[in-house]
Amino acid sequence: MMVIGITGPTGAGKSIVCRLLGDWERISIVDCDRVARQVVRRGERCLLDLAVEFSSAIVDKDGELNRRKLASIVFTDRKKLRRMEKIIYPYIMFRILQEISRREKMGDRAVFLDAPTLYQSGASLLCQKVTAVLAPPEDRLRRIMERDALTEEEARARMASQPGDDFFESRADYIIRNTGRMSALRLEVLELQNKLGL
Repeated sequence: MMVIGITGPTGAGKSIVCRLLGDWERISIVDCDRVARQVVRRGERCLLDLAVEFSSAIVDKDGELNRRKLASIVFTDRKKLRRMEKIIYPYIMFRILQEISRREKMGDRAVFLDAPTLYQSGASLLCQKVTAVLAPPEDRLRRIMERDALTEEEARARMASQPGDDFFESRADYIIRNTGRMSALRLEVLELQNKLGL
């Protein structure tokens, strides 16, 4: 079974690309953001580790992660962001490996890992090929503000905490450029299908 990484900066359109990829027969998508949310649920060991590192202020009264509070701490300080990543990535990787194994047993031809931090987490080592989805910064800014209900300042801080396009272009095997036109994006996804031989 082939494992392919789908990565790129926040707001570039990875989720749309993955929805299109998910239409193919015996192809699975592992949403690594969803996995990241699972490992920090109430009662999870990862959440406890984060609270020890960043204080109990990041846990709300119901025992759930206060994402906005944690984001305000880590997205304005690169050292703290790296500390958070060092805690959370091993938990995410363990769950991803479990999911890949499950999909392989089900007889899937390929699994796409939808992972914004594919390289930083080490998940790229699980992939035979990597595709980066890129988009103009202003389009990305608008999408993240709408998607996550962020202020412009919060969205720009999140964007600034991530690598630029050149980081992805120099590492990925394939590039998909999301111009915002769905017809063009569909074509790019079909071209990717052909290149991967799926």
